Amino acid sequence: MAAHSYRRLTVLLLTITTLLAASPAWSRVQATSTTSIYEETRAPAHKTFLNSVKAIPVPEGADTETWVFIDLISRELHVFRGRERLKTIPHVAIGTAGVERIRTMGSHLTPVGEFRVDQINRQSRFNTFFGIDYPTPEIVQDAHKAGLLSDRDYQRYTQHRKRYNRTLHHTALGGNIGIHGLGRRNPEVHRVYDWTEGCLAVNNSEIKELSQWIDLGTRVVLHD
Repeated sequence: MAAHSYRRLTVLLLTITTLLAASPAWSRVQATSTTSIYEETRAPAHKTFLNSVKAIPVPEGADTETWVFIDLISRELHVFRGRERLKTIPHVAIGTAGVERIRTMGSHLTPVGEFRVDQINRQSRFNTFFGIDYPTPEIVQDAHKAGLLSDRDYQRYTQHRKRYNRTLHHTALGGNIGIHGLGRRNPEVHRVYDWTEGCLAVNNSEIKELSQWIDLGTRVVLHD
């Protein structure tokens, strides 16, 4: 190709490029392409607490009490006094099998519902354990109707509840579910995986901090 022809072609290409860059349509295409690439590679946005709090109704009777709310979808734990947020823990590990309102023994499911702390073990192998009163009378009744709980276990539970005003943890529905620390568990595994048999796990420093707010009778809401 002759030198003068090459120069003419180069000038023509530069002119076309300049015109395209100045075009509003081309600018929109570039912006759309950049946005698409960003959306495809960005990690999913973590739900902010301000968004979460709008969806957290205060349980009836909890206007002045300290209570715990655990979002089983976002894996966030919030401590409230009435409507005032006192503490947020950004990550809670749950059961390896997920969540369900009615869980059975050995299912590795985390229950859903409203519970009360009915036992505290500060010498737990998981550092500290705040046990909740799963299964509640409502869950027991529904499980019995659904054929998940035998007549014998239903009667045992009813009698135990009437006599001691506490849940019975040893039926086909299992029990001894609660909030606990890691103990000697690997913190790195905790940050990545749901690893419990149905309990709700936070790290050791977090469970110690929670001790200042959680006591026997504290309300715990597990929401999916």
